[in-house]
Amino acid sequence: MMRALAVSALVATVAAWEPEACSELPDGVPCRKLYEHPQGSQFVTPCPVDSHTSPEGCAAQFAGKSEEQKCSQITCPKALGKTMKLVCSGQCCPVCWAPDHVIGMDRHTALSGYDAVVPAAPQAPTTCGGGSASSSSALTDSLKAMYLVRAAILALLAER
Repeated sequence: MMRALAVSALVATVAAWEPEACSELPDGVPCRKLYEHPQGSQFVTPCPVDSHTSPEGCAAQFAGKSEEQKCSQITCPKALGKTMKLVCSGQCCPVCWAPDHVIGMDRHTALSGYDAVVPAAPQAPTTCGGGSASSSSALTDSLKAMYLVRAAILALLAER
């Protein structure tokens, strides 16, 4: 019984999250406020002007558009009991967001100190220097090579 109460309390806490108060955020971290739909509606309107990082940019983006065209009519997903919510954090329109304690973000730091990372192949381009097999420059070079091969194949097929 106690276990069931603890689980339901945890689920309720996670579902009822709110962004941290702006005054508690470190410098450089955007202030996020929950978006409030117009009274009795699920219609998504622009974020309040006083929350825009660039009010002039938003005004230019919205110029000549009807209210329905200004922002995407989105609803935030809920998966495995975790919910994202619409927030305004400087942009023109609300976006779906959840703090890391609700939905953890892979910031590619999990491999630091991990000894199972495969080193770059000796024949890898020099731009991969000192990287691992997951190096972004190695990936970029591989994609470029794939596109060149694809272009050559398409050119050969076009000659037929």
